[in-house]
Parts: sequence; structure tokens; C-alpha cells
Amino acid sequence: MFIPRSGARRLALAALLALAALPGCGGAERQEPQFADSPDVPLPGPPGAAPLDAPGGAPEQLPGVDTAELVRRERDTWWQLVSQLYAPCSEQAVSLAQCVRESRACAACAPAAQLLADKIRGGASGAEAQAAYGVRFGPDVKQIDLADSPSRGPERASIQIVVWSDFECPSCGRAVPYLDELIERHAPYVRLIHKVYPLRSHPHADAAARAAIAAHRQGRYWPMERLLFENQQRLEEKDLLGYAQKVGLDMARFRADMAGEAAARVIARDKAEADRAGLSGTPFIVINGREFDLALFSLQGELDRWIETELAILGGREAAPGGGAPRDAK
Repeated sequence: MFIPRSGARRLALAALLALAALPGCGGAERQEPQFADSPDVPLPGPPGAAPLDAPGGAPEQLPGVDTAELVRRERDTWWQLVSQLYAPCSEQAVSLAQCVRESRACAACAPAAQLLADKIRGGASGAEAQAAYGVRFGPDVKQIDLADSPSRGPERASIQIVVWSDFECPSCGRAVPYLDELIERHAPYVRLIHKVYPLRSHPHADAAARAAIAAHRQGRYWPMERLLFENQQRLEEKDLLGYAQKVGLDMARFRADMAGEAAARVIARDKAEADRAGLSGTPFIVINGREFDLALFSLQGELDRWIETELAILGGREAAPGGGAPRDAK
């Protein structure tokens, strides 16, 4: 059966969104993405401002934005969006198209216009592309306390990635290679911070989180994390003790820290913070305060593109400071 190009793209997008949403391990049920015609969706622009009126005329080519692969219908949808949506910088009360065309002082304008083009080229509807734009460039920037959490990468790195995981969640385990590759490719410009969110639906998740916290107290979090994710089907107490021995922990201290109130407080703190930030499932990923929403973006391909875009907005790699030793990087 012949499927038109646009239909094939939409089927591919549906499959991608299904794959992104299905593996996630959820606390609260993940909601369908809200689109920009809803007042609850945060979009760039002056607070409370309605979308701008789209100008007439044929779509224009904007400097630095590649729309060559868009068919006519897709280009029309893209042009309507960039003409109606405000620029990502709140001090620029102009449309995204005008911001790019006039080279306004907002480094995010061209990347934002490119994001819309990429989403539409990938099969997203106008509403879906607009929702991704609101998540990626909107004003909802989460404030997260990073103190005392295990981290890899320079403390003052330009890109701060916070991940909440459940060690028994298969989707969390599948995210690890993507994050490891990202850290390796973009070092020393990226810092990864890990927090725990054991779900009640996973009977071994709480004990595994306690084991990771106890290992962190001895400076061996990352080797322990690796073993926990590699052995998600073997998280009984005897297994956790074996992993602790394997990474060279003081066993008496490990047992005491696992059972202690300090570990319980860390778990409660991490979960409460994730709940405030809007977690609906694990892994829950926040990059420089913005959620990498797995209902709208895929780990494969789009995660790396997000980081490249963030570095470009911040002024390139030379703007990313080194300095600061990784915490718990043994």
C-alpha cells in the first residue's frame, strides 16, 4: 500500500512518541502533551501575551534556518508558527520570524525556528511542534538544589543535566548509554547530576536507592550505579552486599548507611523535589532547568542536538568553563 510522504512521517512520529512514552516507569500517569492553544502551556514571549497575528504572503527564508526539505504544506505550517509565536527572549516582544530576520539580540531565535522546522519535517503537526517549542524555550525553568547529589563533570559546567532514576526501571537503564556518550562527547562542558526516585511499584527500588546513597557516602557512587543498572533483575539484599564488596566499600559502614535515617532523608528530598518539578515518570531529565520531555523528544538524536543547541545559545564551547573537580567520580 502506498503511503504519502506526509502520512509516512506522521506514522513515524506516532511510533517514536509511543516508544518514548511506553518504556517510562511512572509514578503518576504521564499525561498527553498539551498544545499551545491551551493557556496552561508556557510559551516564550511577554507574560500573558497572546500569539501574534500571522502576516500574509509566502513563507520567507530566514537566515541560519534550514527549511530546504520542507514540502510546501510543511513550509506553510512552519511559517505560520514562526510568525505567530513570540521570540524566546522575553525582552524581545516580536515574532520569532522578525527576531531572526532582524538579527535581534536573542541567541535562541534561530535555534528555536530551526527546532520548529525539524519537528515539522519529522512529521509533527503544528500543535505538536508548538508544544515542543514551549517546553524547550518557554519560561518554565526549574530551580533545582544540586547540593550533596553525586555528579560527574565540572561543577561550573555550562550544561547541568539532572536525572532522577529508579534502579529497577528498565527505561532508566536504557538511558544510561545515551547519557554516558553525551558526557564523553561534550566534556568538560557538561555536568551530570543523579537523583533517586524509587517507585512503589518496584519492590527492590528503595533498597537499591539506599545502596547507591550508601556508596556515595564512601565516594563510590558511580561504580555502584553501573552495577545496579547492569543487574536490574538481581537487586536482592545479598546482591546489593555483593556489589558493595565488588566496588571496595567498608561493609560495616555500608550496612549502617543503607539502614540509616540519612539515606531515607535523601530519598524523601529527591522525590519531593522531583514532584515539585513535575515528574510523571522515570527517567526524569532536566537540562539547565528545562525538562527534556520524553513525550516530545527522543533520547536518540534529539538529546545530543539539545546540548549542541544549548552550547550555541550560550556562546559556544569557549563559553563553557572548566574548573571544579567532579564529585564522586571514582
